[in-house]
Amino acid sequence: MMSAAESELEVLRDIRGILSELLKLSKSKRGVAPAPASNIADDADLDSEYGDEPVKFKPRDWTGAFVKGQRMSECSPEFLEMLAESFAYFARKNDDAGEKTDSGKPKSFYDKRSERRARGWAARKRAGWKPPAVEGKAWAVGEEGPQW
Repeated sequence: MMSAAESELEVLRDIRGILSELLKLSKSKRGVAPAPASNIADDADLDSEYGDEPVKFKPRDWTGAFVKGQRMSECSPEFLEMLAESFAYFARKNDDAGEKTDSGKPKSFYDKRSERRARGWAARKRAGWKPPAVEGKAWAVGEEGPQW
């Protein structure tokens, strides 16, 4: 016969299993419906001087590793999709409130641009994009580099 503690532990294990399955299902559903092409930055924007934005915050529902300060190109596609959803939320909120910058431009312009860039980097990463190789030899530890 199980004690009360063992019974509670078994219930918690069952709940954990169910939550794990729901999370897998949720992730698979998110991947099925990609964002419209108009919501994804093109290569010219992503390759521009400012196209690889640094991450400045963690989306509310993100449970993975925190990547504040990393560039979008260094983040996982899953993180970038959640980041894009956060930017879309901020854009809607700024549009609803009619928020403007000091120059009179809608604040949502910048949120929407960041959303497109996050989605663009997520699409690139899913397509197998790798950072360009650094030219030259990478010196092994203890190996002398060139004598200038």
